[in-house]
Amino acid sequence: MVVRPRRHPLVPLTILLSVLLIAMFAQTPALTAAAFIGAALYLATAGRTALTWRGILGYLILWLLVAVTNPLFSTGGATPIVFVNGRPYTKEALLYGIHLGGMLISVLLWFRCETFLVSDENRFFLFGRIAPKTALLISSVLRFVPLLRRRADAMRAAQTAVGVYDDPDWLHRTKSTMTTWSALTTWSLEHAIDAGAAMKARGYGLPGRTTYRTCHFTMTDAACIIGILALDAIVITALVAGDLDISYYPSIVTSPVNGRAIAGIIAYAALALTPFFEFLKEEIRWSFYRLKM
Repeated sequence: MVVRPRRHPLVPLTILLSVLLIAMFAQTPALTAAAFIGAALYLATAGRTALTWRGILGYLILWLLVAVTNPLFSTGGATPIVFVNGRPYTKEALLYGIHLGGMLISVLLWFRCETFLVSDENRFFLFGRIAPKTALLISSVLRFVPLLRRRADAMRAAQTAVGVYDDPDWLHRTKSTMTTWSALTTWSLEHAIDAGAAMKARGYGLPGRTTYRTCHFTMTDAACIIGILALDAIVITALVAGDLDISYYPSIVTSPVNGRAIAGIIAYAALALTPFFEFLKEEIRWSFYRLKM
């Protein structure tokens, strides 16, 4: 069970957007590392089933693939390591590939965090009246991947039980796999159509329709959002001033470390680690209540 902090849905959404937007556009390894650590810690605690060994291995392979292949496409850089088909494989391009892969993995992990930070009910509460079709589409897409995976595992287990994959011929196994994926795709499309029809039958999107969950915006929520925006302002100020800039081409050039840069890194780390610490606080509170029972 995921223990969600008792906050208005706008608070975790603001944190999520702040961390994601800065992580996607900032070219600073320290900020990328903070985003990665914050998402990994939160998923390792709040989303215990979200990070499997297979998933971690997939992220590492993706990271390695981006890091290794970037110098093959980008020949910029003043320090060649080797030459591949006459093209320089430079140290600067490799380091930029490592940073680019880390940024990609961090963004993907934070999108995984979104399913725990903002539930379906909160998503409909926030966007159901403003853009009901968009809210339904986003919720369906975010729910589609885990639902598709569970359905694929069930279909594969059923096919294995009846002996579909017993034939050692690779062509037969390939045809069986394609048949399974075809059935899975058909089921997914039918499920999406049924979900849309069910929501329409229930009056979703009509004026005056209330949401399943009602949230009240309190002064504590306002203080949280003001604090998040203040941290955003510190990070953005450091980025705009160029204190967190790093240039990879043609050679690596970093900005001198000053107080504004350190403040920006600390502020962004506080943003990225806030969901993790909020979850820990709720876990400790729940453990304390259970001891008092």
